[in-house]
Amino acid sequence: MTKNTLAQMYEQHRGKVSLKWSSYLTVYNRIFNEYRNRNVSILELGVQNGGSLEIWANYFPKAHKLVGCDIDSNCSLLRYDDPRITVVLGDANTDKTQAEILKHSPIFDLTIDDASHRSSDIIKSFNRYFPRLANDGIYIVEDLHCSYWQEFEGGLYDPFSAITFFKRLADTINYEHWGLKKGRADLFLGFCTKYDFKVDDKALEDIHSIEFVNSMCIIRKGRNSLGNLFVTGAEEIVSAGHLNMNLREPMLLDQTDNEWTARATPPDEELLLRIQDLFERDIQVATLTQAALVRDNQVATLTQAALVRDNQVKELINSRCWRITKPLRYIGNIFRKNIL
Repeated sequence: MTKNTLAQMYEQHRGKVSLKWSSYLTVYNRIFNEYRNRNVSILELGVQNGGSLEIWANYFPKAHKLVGCDIDSNCSLLRYDDPRITVVLGDANTDKTQAEILKHSPIFDLTIDDASHRSSDIIKSFNRYFPRLANDGIYIVEDLHCSYWQEFEGGLYDPFSAITFFKRLADTINYEHWGLKKGRADLFLGFCTKYDFKVDDKALEDIHSIEFVNSMCIIRKGRNSLGNLFVTGAEEIVSAGHLNMNLREPMLLDQTDNEWTARATPPDEELLLRIQDLFERDIQVATLTQAALVRDNQVATLTQAALVRDNQVKELINSRCWRITKPLRYIGNIFRKNIL
């Protein structure tokens, strides 16, 4: 029996309202198809009018739990006939709300973040709920186009946007080739400082793959290793010496002297720090320049006053009154000297 695609279910849906971009429906149908007949548990962050939970319940007929979470108190008005569906009210990035979510299912097979779309919330939610994903589970972030907008804490070159976080997360997949004695979590220290959270280093070990499609990031959980080299065949006509490399472990090269690897801070974050330093220095220079200008004005005022005074003295010395009283001043000086 052929089952309806997710797009067909959206076309036929007449219940609560749900908003999804058409490309999402194709992506979801592709990546969720293998889970469709499994006894899965699903977490959706951000449910709005609640229609997607109804559709997921139909799409996954054997799902045993569908938990939605939304900060909007109006979501308390949502009612479902399907007992598998639960809506938790609150901020998903607080310990209290997370504990309430985990009461319904401590582990989720599929997690969808369709909440605030703000970079800080997306990153913190991933750090909270990816560790609660089952092995071989999938974590999806929707509407990542928002991370290119400053209104959602983003920008094309913003070093702390959600899209930058997931780009850097891709580097953790290739951790064994870094050539450094450095933890995966060290790559995210700037994000931790910026958004006040801690990265679960153990969870980063369990990232099997990351896929980007327009406005979406799909992270699959599972152990990740390059494995041993597998050599097959018998003839080496072009390049010899490979037959004895069968089952060889990956070559690991020390990169502690690589200036593009052994850096304390990622270049984009370092650039931001340098820009901030220059901005602060420009403020200091502007302050000193203003102080110097005030001082120069004061000096100019004093110089002008001195010039006026000198002119007054010259006018007095050249005056007729000064010449007439010269003998009297002379006698007065003699008198003062005799007294002293």
